[in-house]
Amino acid sequence: MTTQSPEQKIKTNEEGILYVIQTEISDYIYHIKLFSKNAKLYLLGSFLIGVNFHVFQLLLNLYLRELGFEESQIGYIISSRAVGMTLVAIPAAMLLSRVKLKPILLASCLFFGMFSFGLSSSQEFELLILFSILSGIVFAFYRVAGGPFYMRNSTSKERTHLFSVSFGMMIMAGMAGSAGSGQLVKLINNHYDNILLGYQYTMYLGIIFSLLALIPFAIIKASKPSSEENKINLSMKQFKERGSFYFKITISNFLVGMGAGLIIPFLNLFFRDRFHQEADSIGLFYFFVSFSMLAGSLAGPIMAKKFGLVRTVVITQLLSIPFMFVMSYSYFLPFVVGAFILRAGFMNLGVPIVTNLGMELAEKKEQGLVNALLMVSWTSSWMISAAVGGQLIDSYGYTFTINITIALYLLSTIIFYTFFKNTEIKTDSHPKWIIAKENNT
Repeated sequence: MTTQSPEQKIKTNEEGILYVIQTEISDYIYHIKLFSKNAKLYLLGSFLIGVNFHVFQLLLNLYLRELGFEESQIGYIISSRAVGMTLVAIPAAMLLSRVKLKPILLASCLFFGMFSFGLSSSQEFELLILFSILSGIVFAFYRVAGGPFYMRNSTSKERTHLFSVSFGMMIMAGMAGSAGSGQLVKLINNHYDNILLGYQYTMYLGIIFSLLALIPFAIIKASKPSSEENKINLSMKQFKERGSFYFKITISNFLVGMGAGLIIPFLNLFFRDRFHQEADSIGLFYFFVSFSMLAGSLAGPIMAKKFGLVRTVVITQLLSIPFMFVMSYSYFLPFVVGAFILRAGFMNLGVPIVTNLGMELAEKKEQGLVNALLMVSWTSSWMISAAVGGQLIDSYGYTFTINITIALYLLSTIIFYTFFKNTEIKTDSHPKWIIAKENNT
């Protein structure tokens, strides 16, 4: 038997790693080619809406701070959007299970642009609250439509990749929105010597991107919902039979949303207040965060194939927590920025996987409802925690608030694993992990 030298072993290992990478890339491309035309058009529309969403995510808080609002007031404005989304999510799911999705997508896209314009043009607290609620209401219809739309326009073969690519498209939109928006604010401010105009004009550009989504949405050829989907209802009998599943799939999502709402909306202010960074630098940080999230979302199906959907979510959420501690206690900017980037990648890797798991475990007639419940569990928690988070930061600072977020993330992860650890069965065949629905009724 021939013994390899250390150099030969390194070369063999490198070739093995390259082969694995090439195989995974080829597998990804193969599954992407399976996406239907409707799914691809929806992905494009999601990207364009996502650019606007992330421009506002980066700049709205800074704009409101420049207007003189405190963190507590900004928290109320942010949570108002979640109020709107929470109020209509379940009614929207019931409506969307009975009608074609295309007219709803077109209308929500148009009105989202209009209400975003009101939000970026107003300076009175009451009007800002109103436009935030209205934008949340119309955005809810777009969000709720996503899960059922993908389920109608995909097969189980490419579905996990479709959900991950969909999340990845939103992240790419975040990269596009974050990369230039901070710099554009600075350029406009230098030209007009008016930072408020810098924020407003840049947000207007984001609105234009979201309105462009009308084009791919108009091309979609949407079919009518199936007869099974038309049976979606909120009867007491259904909740008695399936209430346990609804609770299990939403409670951990609620806790993650509660933790995220306390601090995530304020991280741009965190960099401004603790490290005295300007909009262009903060925009660069968010660009790299989006890149990290994109890498994480694309890695999701690869990890899910190896570890299963449930264990992938648990592993990645736990890996994000040490980076939260760095953000909480460190005052060294390079460390905090690095932790900010890596935390986002790990924590968001599981987001599309949780949605995919919920859709797979749901019966076809309740997929729209489950998708809405997942959204409601997230938005209702943000509705509460974004308002509370602003007050906590005002009173106790960022370190205390981040530590509460860490505790909620840990609790959510433990509960999620407890409820779903037996959901998947490991096999020696392909796929390696298969879902056993009967374990989660």
